[in-house]
Amino acid sequence: MTSYERIKAAVSHKRPDRVPCDFSAEKDVIENLKAYFSIDDMDDLLDVLGVDRRHVAPRYVGPPLRTFEDGSYETGIFGGPRKKDIPAPGGGVIETPVYFPWGDIETTDDLKDRYGTMGDMSWWDFTSIPNQIDELEDRGQYWITTHGDPAGLQHICQWVGDEKFMMILALDDDLAMAMIEKANEHRLEHAIKALEAGGGRIHELNGGGDYGNQNSLMISKGMFRKYFKPLYVKFYKEIKDNFDVEIFFHSCGSVVELIPELIEVGVTILDPVQVSARGMEIEKLKREYGSKLTFHGAIDIQQLLPYASEEELRREVRRIISVLGDGGGYILAPTHAIQADTTIANIIAMYEEAQGRKISI
Repeated sequence: MTSYERIKAAVSHKRPDRVPCDFSAEKDVIENLKAYFSIDDMDDLLDVLGVDRRHVAPRYVGPPLRTFEDGSYETGIFGGPRKKDIPAPGGGVIETPVYFPWGDIETTDDLKDRYGTMGDMSWWDFTSIPNQIDELEDRGQYWITTHGDPAGLQHICQWVGDEKFMMILALDDDLAMAMIEKANEHRLEHAIKALEAGGGRIHELNGGGDYGNQNSLMISKGMFRKYFKPLYVKFYKEIKDNFDVEIFFHSCGSVVELIPELIEVGVTILDPVQVSARGMEIEKLKREYGSKLTFHGAIDIQQLLPYASEEELRREVRRIISVLGDGGGYILAPTHAIQADTTIANIIAMYEEAQGRKISI
């Protein structure tokens, strides 16, 4: 099977020739893998690892992103949130938010003359997408994805600050709704333009945003239904009415209580299946939702990948595939970006076990 055929089978709940695979890692891990395999190109690395999924995106052409004297830097768009690289306990660095551009907003009037989380549409060049797809198709037949989603809880917290936006949701309905509306300016238009540029060659729209922590949802289901669910319903209906794509939704943490809501709004692929969180046992998820969802992830980066022996890791990979991959409906991937505390040997072992082959350059 080609990579496209493999994932298409999985999302159609048919058994592929092997479990499809995806990859995500912090930049230090990526550089270490490139050095290990003596590879410079990211697509070459993904091919070596047997990764089936590829991403295309419009090019940002807006005002240049700035770096500041304190070492923080803008991410995404000009005037957006700022982050700093903070050393991580296990090695490498973690991009950590340090500045929230809407942190000073107190009333709906304060949102005037601000722009939303996508900035201005003139800041994005969609004409590069066909060329990106052409280059991928020259290499092989991959499952191709692009980003597009409503600005939900996590996105707006990145602009307002977690604590402040949570308080606004609880105490000020008008300001919460105004922030949500402002944050979502151009997001649907942006997703549609990306898919249109793909000319039917994009297979998945990916997005989401964290709604769970290790033990529970971060907001109640009632608050999700009040503030965010109508937004997802409208957004994904517009997409599905006009494009033949799967809807990929990322949310870390314990989101088992939210899964029926996500299915209702149109989600077909759930990521990252954080198996270490409460209620995210894979047997239960497969039994209750396996006919409606494809699961993406489930290889734990908190304990399994960094601390398991190679044999323990291989055994757990086999178990997860046997459960989530029964009859299709599973794409193997780490539960988040692989951190610097994971050895190259364990990364390779994960993909070797999934694919039943020896990985070599």
